[in-house]
Order: sequence, then structure tokens, then C-alpha cells
Amino acid sequence: MSQALFRWLALSIAIGLLAACAGTPERGPAFSGAWLVDGALQPEADTTAPKPNAAPPGLAVVLGGGGLRGYAHIGVLQALDEAGLRPDLVVGTSIGAIVGAAYAAGASPDELWRQASALQVSALADVTLQGPGFVKGEALARWAGQLVGQQALERFPLRFAAVATDVDRGLPYVITQGDTGQALRASAAIPGVFLPVRSGGAIFVDGGVTSLVPVLAARALGAELVIAVDIYCHGPQYPSNTVMSMWLRVSQVQSCLLSRQEAGSADVLIAPAVAPAGIRDAEGRETARRRGYEAASAVLPAIRAAMQRQGFPDERGNSIASTAAKPSLHP
Repeated sequence: MSQALFRWLALSIAIGLLAACAGTPERGPAFSGAWLVDGALQPEADTTAPKPNAAPPGLAVVLGGGGLRGYAHIGVLQALDEAGLRPDLVVGTSIGAIVGAAYAAGASPDELWRQASALQVSALADVTLQGPGFVKGEALARWAGQLVGQQALERFPLRFAAVATDVDRGLPYVITQGDTGQALRASAAIPGVFLPVRSGGAIFVDGGVTSLVPVLAARALGAELVIAVDIYCHGPQYPSNTVMSMWLRVSQVQSCLLSRQEAGSADVLIAPAVAPAGIRDAEGRETARRRGYEAASAVLPAIRAAMQRQGFPDERGNSIASTAAKPSLHP
């Protein structure tokens, strides 16, 4: 190779690298929050922990992960709403974060059900053949942003946090600020299915890896009473007759063993027995919603008793008691 040609190639490569760097500047973090360490929030050294509101969140609703079982969360919220019960804080993992974010952003449970019923789940599967997963998650992030009207997490009318997993540190990461679409994408990034999400120099995957039912995150954010919803560990197990079903069953057993103590630490645990609905299974969606509604309705007396034990104002407890007997709109 002549020296002139060599110099030309070297110059071309250098220009190409400079152009690439100029075209893709390093972005700041899409979202922020704090790691959950031994039940306490631990922010980065150059940031501050999530700021509490003027009044601490007395009542928290915690929505756990569970994929397409998540329609049950909507039924739970419908039952609580009919009972006159509105939380001060919502914390969610994975599908629980998605449902919880839409609710905290201002959607009523009935609006959530209409949106969920109309959703084509397959439209969120933007397939890729590169990286440690086969779904990018960008379509999910865009849809989630639209679901909350492009509001940032900290702008929601109702206080909210999503939980993801920092895979390098092996810790839950409680997201309280920033881009809602990217935060929910991180919280729901099932390992091996969705690509991990990078933000602020960290790599995040599904929050269910470390905190399937994020009761401890709600406590760390100041909640005095926690109503938790576990949609994953009390329904039918996966069969064990194929390689994939056996893998899913073992994964479910491991996840539920790890989450049992945290979920059980809630003041009231709602645990509907639901199976995942098929992508186009309208009947399965309705069954999951109905079972969530029924499970929440059944524990309303326990919620009322827990509120009384915690010294909540009588009118809040009485509002639950007085409305619980009204005719239901969601049989």
C-alpha cells in the first residue's frame, strides 16, 4: 500500500470516528432514584435521596410483577376505588409499575380497563437479533409514555415509584424521577427477553429479579400502611412437560421463594389466583380482572381493621365501611 493511500485511509477513519462521536453525544440519565439497601434508600454520592412530600404517604398500594397476569391489578384497583380507598403512594414492579403509573398519572381504574382491553400486546414486541434479548423495549417505552400523557414521574398527581434491578450491584433501584417510558421499560425488562436498559452508567433489568412485590421500597418512601398485590405466586404453576415450561416453573419457584418474606411483610396482602392471559385472549383478561376484583373485595374488612390499628382517621375507615356494601359495578 502506498503511503498516500495509507494516509487517506487513516484520515477517513479518523473523520468517521469524529463524526460518530459528534452525532451520538453521551446522554444523561433517563431517570433517577436510589438503591434499596437493607430497607433504606441509598442515593448516589452526587445526588439526593427522593424528597418526601410535605405530608408522609400514609397509605401505599404496592403492585407486583407477573406479566400478562397484570389485568388482575386493574380489578384490584376497581375494588379499592369502589370502596372509597385512594392511596397516597403507588409503588410497582414490572407490569405492576406500568398499571400503577397509569393510575398515579390520573387514569381511573375503569379507564385503565378500557385501555388494557384495546391494547394489541403484539404491537409492543419490537424484535431485535442483537444483544442479550430479542425485544428492544423501545415500543414499550413509547407506549408507556403515551399512557401517562408524557408526564415525568415526579409530575404525577399521585406519588409513584417504579422498581428496577441494577444488575451490576444486584440491588433494587427505586425510580422516582425522570422519563416515565424509560423507567417503566427498565422495570419491565425481563432478562433474556427484553434488552437491558442503560441509564446514568448503570444497567437495569426487571425489578422482579430483586423485588417482585416491592413492599420494602414503599416502606423506605415513608408509607405507614402497605396494601400489597401479588399476582404471580398464588396461581396455577407452570407445567413441567417441556423444556420451556420446566424453565418457567423453576424460575417461578425461585422468584416466589425470594419474594415471600417481603410480600408477607405488607399490612394486607391481596393474592388473587390468576394465570397469564394469552396475547389475544379476551376471556383470560376478563378472568384475571375479575379475580383481582374479588380478591381485593374479600380483604376490605382486613384493610379497614389495619387502618384502625395504625390510627388512621376514622372518616377514612368509615368511608371504606360505608361504601363496601354498595352495589358493585364490576361483578
